[in-house]
Amino acid sequence: MGDWKERYENLWNRFSKRQRYIMLGSALAILVAIIGVSAWYGNKPDMVPLFTNMETKDAGEVAAKLKESKIDYEVQENKQGTTILVPSKNVHGVRLELSSQGLPRGNKGFEIFDDSKLGVTEFQNKVNYLQALQGELTRTIEQIEAVEKARVHIVLPEDSLYKKNEKPATASIMLHLKPHVELSKKEIKGIVNLAANSVQGLKPENITIIDDTGKILNDPDENEENSVGAKTMTQLDMTKKVQDNIQKNIQSLLDQSLGEGRAFARVSVELDFDDRTTDKQTFTPVVDDAGIIRSQQDLSETYSGTSTQPGGAAGVQSNVPGYVAQNGNANADYEKKESTKNYEINEEKSKVVAAPGSIRRLNVAVLVNEDVNATQQDSIMRTVSSAAGINQDRGDTISVEPLPFSTELRDRRAAEEQAAKDREDRIFYMQIAAVLLVLALIAAYIMMRRKKKQQELAALAEQKRLEEEEKQRLAAERAALVEAGEVGEEELTEEEQRQLTEKQTLQQLIDQKPAEVAMLIKTWLSEDE
Repeated sequence: MGDWKERYENLWNRFSKRQRYIMLGSALAILVAIIGVSAWYGNKPDMVPLFTNMETKDAGEVAAKLKESKIDYEVQENKQGTTILVPSKNVHGVRLELSSQGLPRGNKGFEIFDDSKLGVTEFQNKVNYLQALQGELTRTIEQIEAVEKARVHIVLPEDSLYKKNEKPATASIMLHLKPHVELSKKEIKGIVNLAANSVQGLKPENITIIDDTGKILNDPDENEENSVGAKTMTQLDMTKKVQDNIQKNIQSLLDQSLGEGRAFARVSVELDFDDRTTDKQTFTPVVDDAGIIRSQQDLSETYSGTSTQPGGAAGVQSNVPGYVAQNGNANADYEKKESTKNYEINEEKSKVVAAPGSIRRLNVAVLVNEDVNATQQDSIMRTVSSAAGINQDRGDTISVEPLPFSTELRDRRAAEEQAAKDREDRIFYMQIAAVLLVLALIAAYIMMRRKKKQQELAALAEQKRLEEEEKQRLAAERAALVEAGEVGEEELTEEEQRQLTEKQTLQQLIDQKPAEVAMLIKTWLSEDE
């Protein structure tokens, strides 16, 4: 601590008087500035928004009321409107007071008719109704969490006596969304349906919604394109997944049977994404001859007596030529039986809905190394066909071709792997060597420090011994001189004697051990640095 204090004093003494005054004045000015800024920011009230995104007219009325009440306020302008800030301690009271006075007025709804006067024309009533309708819709839309501000414009056509001359109602809605927030498709559809069901004669297709950048949010063409594009991407992803799955299974089978790098498979899949619905009605014959009776009708007619036998249908002249009638008193018997049976038939109705995504066509190509013989090729073709599910009826194809494989890629990959391994080994050995070197340096430093400490202690002990010897010698010499009467005791002061003794001791030490004295001086200089 004393060394640092002494250094600072030496550094301070190097400056001139003028430089010291300049430094003190600068430090004082900086301190005063810091205190002043802190006090200004500390006394400045915390300003918070009172009302945000107001129309210019409403902002002017609110500012006038605040100025009249002598309340501090700040005004911030942006493209969404005007924001007024007041001290946080006053925000709630001021907001309630201004709200009781109807400020800010904002979007008026059907309360616009509360101030209706006598003598208002029909045109003015229509305009007020339109403004009220727009205001109510704006309020409702602004309740959506993602919407910060909204504007609604509605066009209501004039009534016509002829239907062909009627024009549809239209509406445009501009939305300012909160930062980093987007409306989902469902939310946009909800706003469209809200407006369509709030205005008589307004259809969803006649509503346009845009954001503050001018982008149409409910563009049907864009939605259709996005839907088609998303469907196409889904089909491509599904095709790739099926293709990769089959190819992975085949390649795994080849690697396990032939060895890695001796065969490669590629698969091409065509999926059927068409929606198909099949209605089927099948009639089959009844089993055996017995059948299943659905309904049966039996008719039996008998006659017995002496009357004339029935000769045909009553009231209809018979086409059969006449014959001599038998004796009318003869006995006659008549019997007629009819039986009608309706049998059930076997009827089967089925409805089949084919799920999209089935395989329409599958093509597999396998390349094997040329050292694979023909028997192995046939075995590979049969195995791969079974594993991939090749169906000849739907036009699937498979080919197995032997080709000489190039070993350049494999050799280069092996060389790269070996080089990477060698590099990792070198880095590992270098790290070990660096650790050993650091440990060796630390050990050497500790040993040098210990040796230097021992040398310093030895030098100090030697210095003390020499000082004691010198003191004893000088004391003896002085005593001898005093006894001889050559020197008085008052001639040399104690300080002079001490300085003389130290000087003589140091000179004697330098003469006897110059190397150790030089090492001691270097040690002192290094400690001072």
